[in-house]
Amino acid sequence: MSYPDWVLKQKRKRTLIMKRGDNYYLYRVRSVWDKERKRTRLKTEEYLGKIMPEGLMEPRVKRVMKRYDQITVKEYGASFLLQHISGDIVQSLEDFFPEWREIFVFSCMRLIHRSPMKNVEFHYRSSFLSEAIRDARVSPDSLGDMLRSIGMDRSSITGFMKSFMKDERYLAVDLTHILSMSEGVISATLGHNSKGEHLPQIQLLFLFSIGRDAPAYFRILPGAINSVMSLRVTMQESGASNIVLVADTGFYSSKNVNELDDMGIFFIIPLKRNSKLIDYTVEQGRHFMFQDHPIFYSKYQSNGRSMFTFRNDFLKAEEEKDYLRRHEKVTAAFRNISGRMGTISVITNLKASGEIVYQMLKSRADIEQSYDTFKNTIHADRTYMRDDHQLQGWMFVNFIALVLHYRIYSMLKEKGLLKRYSPEDVIEHLERISMLKIGDEWKISEIPKKSRDIIDELGIPIIQKAGVRV
Repeated sequence: MSYPDWVLKQKRKRTLIMKRGDNYYLYRVRSVWDKERKRTRLKTEEYLGKIMPEGLMEPRVKRVMKRYDQITVKEYGASFLLQHISGDIVQSLEDFFPEWREIFVFSCMRLIHRSPMKNVEFHYRSSFLSEAIRDARVSPDSLGDMLRSIGMDRSSITGFMKSFMKDERYLAVDLTHILSMSEGVISATLGHNSKGEHLPQIQLLFLFSIGRDAPAYFRILPGAINSVMSLRVTMQESGASNIVLVADTGFYSSKNVNELDDMGIFFIIPLKRNSKLIDYTVEQGRHFMFQDHPIFYSKYQSNGRSMFTFRNDFLKAEEEKDYLRRHEKVTAAFRNISGRMGTISVITNLKASGEIVYQMLKSRADIEQSYDTFKNTIHADRTYMRDDHQLQGWMFVNFIALVLHYRIYSMLKEKGLLKRYSPEDVIEHLERISMLKIGDEWKISEIPKKSRDIIDELGIPIIQKAGVRV
């Protein structure tokens, strides 16, 4: 049988052309010995496709499989959200740092994955962030060099933070941060952590914007430095003057509060329950609601300053139950301390209502909890924190991650969704949304219902494809 030239052009060794109707088809064949007929015959091995004037059209199954071979899957949802809420952050990073790509990518990976440096490159390559912000150098060695470089440039770090600071009231919070055993970090001094371990540690001083629910500024302090001594430098460097220090329990001393008064800094200082400054006989006759629980409180004066004693009956019941589980009888000791259970007392020079003072006090606990989420991989990175400059860069990356965390928190707060979702919940559900590259085209994956609910409730325009930056 004769075939047109365009059909014969597709003929290869060990192939067979077959015609059905007006169509031509190509098969791969091989010769086999037919024992019955005592001769060879052709056996069809594979259908190769339909022969067309323009060439060979492979079988549909092969065409589909080839497309799947070209599919790339990258995390998209969480990365998109962080880009969506951080346009001003990225712009300010570009203004102050040539390494803005690496700083932003590292911060995002810290927030999404709590990633130590050794895993950042993997997470970056698996994220659509690698398409949106290309060519970020995020190998462990590159990041180590980058941290030292930006850590040596405190003026740019300060300039970045001040670009977001306004003339508003700030909450000052000092946090203890456990560090590595590196001898190069000279700012670390020995101290005890919550587990009683004697380890090198530093202090972190944060300023949080009260009006914006956002971290605004940080400083690293040597572990032995008193926070009062550092606040004056903090005010000068940050330019912030309207500061309320919310201290930790045990900070109180007449020397400390006198120095704070002299510096014009407001303070809220919790007292130990056995402090002689507290008057438990004052009736706690006023109350306000906090997280669906009534908080009763009293207000009185001590040494010319305001004292508040707050009582949470829900917490009081929990403390009583815990005590009685550990003791068989209601003893005189129990009766002596039961009036203190569920209470927290503070001394302050702030002229504000009990509700505002309590909210500021609880803000410190929220800030500590939020920052703890970024501390859980510090030991994985401690071999990289070889000196104070790298430590400064490391803390700056975590500071930006914390800012992004609080922006998600503010979105939830604005929509009244904090009782249902946390920022971690939002990130976890949005991580399930992927971007698929099929051939040369990117397409968004199916969106799970829970992820869709969060998108709709927060008004996240995730369907729009993120722009690509080079």
